[in-house]
Amino acid sequence: MALGTCRFRWRLKARETRLLIYLLVLLGVVAWKFVPRPWYPSLTLETPHYVIYSSAMRAQTEETAQAMELLYNAYSNRLGSLPQFQPAHPKLKVKLFKDRAELRRVNPGLGWAEAFYRQPYCLAYFSANEINPCHWMLHEATHQLNQEVAQLHLDHWLEEGLAEYFSTSRLTPDGLAVGRIDPNTYPVWWMDELATSPDLAENLRNGSVIPLRCIITDHGGPGLDSHFNLYYLHWWTLTYFVFETPQHRERALTLVQRGGGLDAFEQLIGPVDTVQVEWHAYVRRLKAALAGSDLQFFKSQRRPGSTNAPPKH
Repeated sequence: MALGTCRFRWRLKARETRLLIYLLVLLGVVAWKFVPRPWYPSLTLETPHYVIYSSAMRAQTEETAQAMELLYNAYSNRLGSLPQFQPAHPKLKVKLFKDRAELRRVNPGLGWAEAFYRQPYCLAYFSANEINPCHWMLHEATHQLNQEVAQLHLDHWLEEGLAEYFSTSRLTPDGLAVGRIDPNTYPVWWMDELATSPDLAENLRNGSVIPLRCIITDHGGPGLDSHFNLYYLHWWTLTYFVFETPQHRERALTLVQRGGGLDAFEQLIGPVDTVQVEWHAYVRRLKAALAGSDLQFFKSQRRPGSTNAPPKH
């Protein structure tokens, strides 16, 4: 009995040791894939509203800082009248990486994401190979403004739509021209995937339009991972439609204040099925207006191996 007991205990201990080894290996894989690596910025730049920790070149950091201050001013002009907007706040924190490879090395497990906001930091890279090198950062900075300055609580479509509404706007020497679309930004360059037919019913059948009820409720549409470009196009164009259409834009801020849920949307903008028809016609006109922009040229300039996927939040 004593010998059998010893053998049993030995086998149990060996089994426990194997399980411990397997667990350590699993934890090592998880850490390698998801745990952030150390990162040491080469400079710190402060502006009136931001502190930027950067490993990019100084000129690139200064360009990003200028773009973010222009965004801050434009955002404040549009949303500063909201009662919860906080004009006095600590400086907003930013991590600017020198390139995409460094961002992804330091922050593994990003999947298709190009940038992200994790309070209290915006994290993005200076996209030197793109015509607009700051648009990923402007998207994340809008999320930061939503959270830390305007203190908004938005449904998914409007949270992302607002970020795109600002980040797709054109940077000019005089400021960020909100509502004036820069075709060299995400998701504008994927516009040909949305509403491929003039007929709404056909687009609902062929999948190039997701029912707006699904978009607003965040329920019932196709999988996000396989259709992320299409979702971002819907979020952006619906927000753009609300903010830029004369019959709706006077109620846009009230919709933002109320969070953008289906009840608020239908009370302020209209029945979702009716608005879907108006939005679809607007999208078709927007596609026609953008057709003169050199979207195909920009697509040919995308980085090798990159999907130019959206930010991640």
